[in-house]
Order: sequence, then structure tokens, then C-alpha cells
Amino acid sequence: MENKYYPHIFSPITIGGVTYKNRIFQAPATPHLLQRDECYPTARTIEYYAAKARGGTASVTVAGHDMFNGPLVPGHHNIDLRQKQYWREWTHLTDAIHHYDAKAAIEFLAFFYYGYKADGTPYIFSIDGTPGPDGSERPMLQKEDMERIAEDYADCAEAAVNVGFDSILIHGGHGLVIFRFLSNLFNHRTDEFGGSLENRARFPIMILDAIRKRVGRRILIEYRISGDELAEVGGMDKSQSFQLEDCIQFLEMVQDKIDIAHISAGNMSIPGTEAIMHPTIFCKPAQNAWLARAVKESGRVKIPVLTLGAFQDPALIEETLATGGADLVAMARGTIADPDMPNKAKNGKADEIIPCIKCFHCLDYNRQNAYACSVNPEVGREDWLPTHIEPPKTKKKVVVVGGGPAGMQAAITCAQRGHDVTLYEAGSELGGKITFAKVMKFKYDLEKFRNYQIHMVEKLGVQVVLNKKVTPAEVEALGPDVVFAAIGGVPAVPPIKGVYKDRDAGILADNVITAVDSFSWKMEDLGQKLCFIGGGEVGCECAVHYAQNGKDVTIIEMLPRLSNETLYLPREPLVKNAEELCTSYVSSAVQEVTPEGVIFKDSNGELQLCKCDQVVMSAGMR
Repeated sequence: MENKYYPHIFSPITIGGVTYKNRIFQAPATPHLLQRDECYPTARTIEYYAAKARGGTASVTVAGHDMFNGPLVPGHHNIDLRQKQYWREWTHLTDAIHHYDAKAAIEFLAFFYYGYKADGTPYIFSIDGTPGPDGSERPMLQKEDMERIAEDYADCAEAAVNVGFDSILIHGGHGLVIFRFLSNLFNHRTDEFGGSLENRARFPIMILDAIRKRVGRRILIEYRISGDELAEVGGMDKSQSFQLEDCIQFLEMVQDKIDIAHISAGNMSIPGTEAIMHPTIFCKPAQNAWLARAVKESGRVKIPVLTLGAFQDPALIEETLATGGADLVAMARGTIADPDMPNKAKNGKADEIIPCIKCFHCLDYNRQNAYACSVNPEVGREDWLPTHIEPPKTKKKVVVVGGGPAGMQAAITCAQRGHDVTLYEAGSELGGKITFAKVMKFKYDLEKFRNYQIHMVEKLGVQVVLNKKVTPAEVEALGPDVVFAAIGGVPAVPPIKGVYKDRDAGILADNVITAVDSFSWKMEDLGQKLCFIGGGEVGCECAVHYAQNGKDVTIIEMLPRLSNETLYLPREPLVKNAEELCTSYVSSAVQEVTPEGVIFKDSNGELQLCKCDQVVMSAGMR
């Protein structure tokens, strides 16, 4: 029966004898912090992927099976199908996915390949003998090495068949080794594996042929490739780069060997493109969809084409499918923010989908202690939440103080569990500290999340009282069973000379405001010249916003670099914009705020005056 909401999304498709119940695939994003050195999926990992299958996704892809065959990386994602003694755990995983009528896939990828010296010392291969970034010698991959690697792929593919996977995804894009072979920018070989595209394609074809020889058509092969490596983004010679026509020609060569073509973009070896292949807040939704559409419209690629890159809105997915932009759509962070997205869309509850805000918390595995999501607290806890949180036995009276994102989420969760909830907010609207997103054009994802929360608060019947700074006595008089204090933080104001008009009363100088308070001003009332004290993430984002609106902006940061604590992926485009649009000083210490502006000591120890109309404090929250 045709789905009345999104008929193209929920139209089944059969590929190579495998029928997918809809057109939504879960793209791989390696959850490194779900487990440690185990080479098999733990119970926590199994439940994480099972939640995606339960949420209605047609295909669930287990991410990050490394093919480099190198030394164990402690604390990294070290799953390994080669170890047969653990196949029962792998079967538990595929069984859990299949239980919800989803198909199970596993991603094979390699950022590099290892070889070993006679004494067992490992070394990294280069595709053409180019030294490593540190100048270290990296021997060139020889044909016999490639043949060994291809057989390793075949071994793992056979193991995938034996433990119940329906598909394997060969990651051949994004600047991984296989893709670097295809790019003239990085493949400088003069033998049979270099030069023409046919030659450069020999190694990936060798891998595909080895897999097909071993397993035949007993498993589907998905292949991810960058439709364009976007050389111009990094200032490189586009004429020598791997572009759309190369992608189409390569797919023509291999379409009898693979079943689904994933079309992505970028090359992580080219500066600036990783923030496009994994779209940041400065990218629009469906950032890379134009490439898949072009592959489809070429008429030369006959196998199903999948598109990906900042998809989550079912209306956009439906439009993409309906207009022939792709046969399938995949999302990674979208199914982390809300694994139930497909079921919600299918059942006419698209308004309840939790929006991804592109914060990259899920990928910040080198600095975080646990796998998590900023907007979905259940992520990484799927294995124990059902047993630790019991259904409510009685209906309780709940008071939430504070209508920011934390307060609204508390109200939403309590209301979803059947409690009577009243939310008090001192301001005139809900949103708290993220209300600014409605005027910052590149924070559209955060504004979408804020609107989602407000909508859910209203839909669930939470009683909202605005413009009410409720007191403890008033709360006590209400007689609640539970009180959530979600009053948030306040801007930190360092004790800089001249910042306060009356420090004891907390009154700032006439020309000083906080970044948070700046959004309550009309743009024309702020003045033309703004000086930000603090160049962290908040300072940089606000500075870029005001610079985009025609202001002359200066940032003064005491640390050696802007937005120092931001993950490298979102940091790169943020700092690029800040440096292009604003004047910035790092390793600089503010000495005094005067009516003329900010006196600071620059990185050379020289005193300078930043003349400005308004000093904006962006030194963090407390």
C-alpha cells in the first residue's frame, strides 16, 4: 500500500534479490566510544545498531571495519571479522537488525595499508612512494601487495556472508587509499596503476574482482565514491583532479561488479573539503546531492544510485527521490539524532523528528569519554536504558523552571511519560540561550531544533508560563512532586579594568555588552565597529554573524588560536570565515576597556588600542 505521506520514500526496492522496505539507509559513522579493544560487537554496540533498525531504517550499516591490517589502536574501534571465534557475536548483531525487517551492511575502509619488515616492525605503504607528512619513508605498494590486500577484502567479504550480512560497503571515496589511486593529484605512478583512468582504476577493480570471485552474488556490494574531490576548495589544480566525469566513467567500469553506488564528495587530503563531505553549519541541507543527481541524469550508470550529505528532512528526501535525484538516500548523523526518523515520517509524525544540529559531538571521540549526541541523550545508552528506567507508576505534578533547551527537554520527556507539567520562563519566549539562532543565518539547524522543542512542548500539552521569574516560595506553594531547575548559565565577565560601571551591582560599562545580550539589540543600534573580547566558539560565531551583516569586527583572543576548543571539523570553516571577515588577534591580553575601545597587549607584547563603538564580551559561560 502506498504511503500517503511520502510515497517515494516508502516504496520498496529490490536490488540483486534483496528487497529493502524503503529508500532510507543509515550511513556509516564509526561509534568509536561504544566499545574499546574488542574485535567483535559488544552488547552495547548491538543495541545501538538495533535501535536504528527498530526505528524503521531499511539498511543499517556497521561502520569502521578497518582493512589496513595494522597494529591494534588502543581505545579505537577495532572490530574484525577475520577472527572466526567471535562470529557468534557478529551473528547476534545481524539477527538483531533482521528482527526489525532491516538489512545489515558492514563498511570496509582503509585510510592506509600496512606492511611488515622481517623483524615484525610495521610500516605504512604509499600508493606511489611519496613520503609521509613527517618525511618518513613509505614504500610504494607493489602489485603483489595489492593482490594480498584484495584477498584480504575477499576473506572479510566471505566472513560477512557467513555471519549474516546482506551487503558490504566498500569505502572508495573521501581520499582513502582506494580513492587516492583514482586521483591524478595523488597518484603519480608510471606503471600499469598510474596514468590513464583505466590504469588508476586497476587496484579498486582488483579488490572487487577478488570479492566476486570468492562470494559471487551471495552478498551485495555497495561502493562509496566522491563524485568530485573538490580540488578548487583547497586551491589545487582542478584540471588534474578527480571530477564528475571521472566518477561516471569509473562507475561504468565497475557497475557489473557492484550493486549500489554511493555518491559523496571531497578528499580529506585537500584542505577544506572534509567540512563539505561531512557538512557543517555553513553547508546547506543535501549539500552533495547535485553529484548523485548528475550521475543519475547521465543515463550511463544503470545500477541504483544513493545520495547523502546532511539529509534528515523527509520532505527533502521525498523530493530528491521523486525528481530522480537518486534511488536511495543515506544519513549518518540524522539517524544518531533520531533513529526513529523513518517510522515517524512513515506514520505522519515528521513534526516529532529530533533535528540534528551538526554539533559533531558524536564524532569528537578523541576528546570525549563516551559516545553521545547533544540532542538525543539515549544514544550510546540503548543497552541499559530500558532496564534502568521503568514506566511511571503514578502521574506526578512536575514544575520546570527555565525554558531553554534543557528545560524544554525536561518538560517534553516528562510529558511523554504522562506527567502533568508546568514550565516557567522568565523571558517572553522559549529558547533560552539558543534563541539567537533565529537571527544567525548559518545556525539554521539550531533554530530548527529550537522550533522542534517549542512545537513538542505545545503538542504535549505542557502548561507554559512566560514572563515569570518564579521564586522558590512560589514553587513550593504549587506543591509539585518534582522540580527541575534548568536556569542555565550566565555570561562570564573577566575582571578587566573598565568593564564594569558598577561592579558590585553587576552593571557593565555603557559601551560593554555580552554576546548573549547583543541579540536583543537592533542591528543599527550596535554601532559600526565591534570588538569581541574572547575568540572561542561563541565569540567567533557571533563575530562572523555581525561581519556578515556589514559590521567592522575585531576579535581579541588570549590563546594562540581562535575557537581553540572546537572539534577540527566544524572549527575549520568557522575560523576560515572569522579570519576572512574579521580582524583577529591571538595570544593577546586585554588590559583595559575605555570609552574609546579596548587596550590590549598583542602577541609581540606591544600595546594597541582597538577603537570601537561596542565592546562585546564573549569569554564563555558559568
